[in-house]
Amino acid sequence: MAGVRGMSQTRVRAWLAVAIWAVAGAGFTIAFFAWGGPSGYADDRTRIVGGVVAIAFGYVGYLIAILATRARGGKVATDERDAQVVAQASRATLIVVLVVVFALSVGLWEGYREAGSVPVGWLWFLAYGVVILASVVHGVATLVVDGRLGGDGRG
Repeated sequence: MAGVRGMSQTRVRAWLAVAIWAVAGAGFTIAFFAWGGPSGYADDRTRIVGGVVAIAFGYVGYLIAILATRARGGKVATDERDAQVVAQASRATLIVVLVVVFALSVGLWEGYREAGSVPVGWLWFLAYGVVILASVVHGVATLVVDGRLGGDGRG
């Protein structure tokens, strides 16, 4: 099924995911780093609510995108090619997210080793950041894999 401007449903949803989760990521980053950074984040309810709103925007926005791009009239919106694209994008996303979590964890340990503890705000950053990162990376990986397999998903 061709979607917006002749794009497949998979490609349209990937573009929407990248856009929606990039906005959510920007909102969370502002809430996290503004007014005190990681050391004061866990004690600042306003910033925590700002982070929750950013993440909620990502989930609700993407749910609306899925509903808006669903197949109409019983037509098949995806095929084996789309399943292959999503599977390859999922594998790439897993690798990227694991590497980033590992690198951030080691970096925090090294950065705060002398202090003896890492500010708990970094746990919020890691938790929310992984959701945002996985969502954006999966969208980008889907677009890259889709492009390598022929581009528009129509044949």
